[in-house]
Amino acid sequence: MRRILICCAALLLGCPPSEKKEAPAEKGSCAKIGQSCEYAPGKLGTCVMKDGCTDPAPACFVCQSQH
Repeated sequence: MRRILICCAALLLGCPPSEKKEAPAEKGSCAKIGQSCEYAPGKLGTCVMKDGCTDPAPACFVCQSQH
């Protein structure tokens, strides 16, 4: 009987909430390295810094495909 109550409580309470993830940024709107972004419609990417870029920070970030 005790096991049934524990199982029912686990089902009712569920799992703890997952870690909050940032929503992907719009294409071309990377703000920091490692941020999720949309590389193409429906395709996720990651913000990376352009090689040799000397412009102010936002201009140096680009969305790169994860595949």
